[in-house]
Amino acid sequence: MDEALYRAFAEIEDRHWWFVARRRIVQDVIEHDLQLFPGASILDIGCGTGGMLASLSGRYDVVGTDMSPLAIEHCCRRGLKKVHCGTLADLPFRDRPFDLALLLDVIEHVDDDAALLREAGDLVKPGGAVIVTVPAYPWMWTHHDEANHHRRRYTATTFRSSLTRAGFRIRSLSSYNTILFPLALVQRLAAGFLHSTSVAGLSVPPAPVNAILRMLFASERFFLRFLRFPFGLSLIAVVERPA
Repeated sequence: MDEALYRAFAEIEDRHWWFVARRRIVQDVIEHDLQLFPGASILDIGCGTGGMLASLSGRYDVVGTDMSPLAIEHCCRRGLKKVHCGTLADLPFRDRPFDLALLLDVIEHVDDDAALLREAGDLVKPGGAVIVTVPAYPWMWTHHDEANHHRRRYTATTFRSSLTRAGFRIRSLSSYNTILFPLALVQRLAAGFLHSTSVAGLSVPPAPVNAILRMLFASERFFLRFLRFPFGLSLIAVVERPA
């Protein structure tokens, strides 16, 4: 991503409804679906400016890695110690496999998504899990995707294909960011119709609006415990490395 986006994310990700709600959803999957024990080791691949690492660090043994020196710099400013700038191939924490790896809105940035997924799988224990999130629907492509250097958006079918080509067993796969999907759809279609080149969502809405959006999006974590949403702005999967 552009450095300007990393700076913007660092400024808002502790407050913006989307970042906060996504963290709550992922944490709920970790605690209620995977039931990961306190102190379990988690690798956040493409950790960005460290919002998820900071949220998990009080309960788990977390390690972050990112290709961007600026992202890692922001992680260090948070006081996060176990962070690495570079590829997975030269990750210094490879002496023991991880219980869980996270790829949160990462694989859409690379040409060979299945290869990155396989690398992530090699870093978790046999039977260990990987949580993967991606943006949905190629027809929703806007300047937002270009600014974030996305290579693609996914359908459930193409997402499932990438995961299975990487050798994973799919434990669950669902759309999410469903409740706010109609609002996002109108916004994206308007941006495309108007040929907008602004990147939406990089400012925090007024506090009451931000709180309502955060509550609505984050509430999906309760539904994801027992159902799968048929549509949504994003997709989330929990996959396992074969034992």
